Amino acid sequence: MNRSDAEKINTLVSEMFDRVNQVLLVTNNSDDPEFRKRTQQIFGMLIAELDLEVLEPIYKQFPDLRPIGLEEIQ
Repeated sequence: MNRSDAEKINTLVSEMFDRVNQVLLVTNNSDDPEFRKRTQQIFGMLIAELDLEVLEPIYKQFPDLRPIGLEEIQ
């Protein structure tokens, strides 16, 4: 992957994470515990996959793009 694409993807996925957090804030206040649990599971899997399969390869290739304090996934 070239650096320009890596930077764009890194930014876009970071924005996605921000949106997911906003959704989870609303979801966590839901009166429906089953909906809350299901939504948390789905977004948890999504975040984990994006982090492991999309961002981690970018950070390995371009270590300077890794956010400060974010440890490498082994």
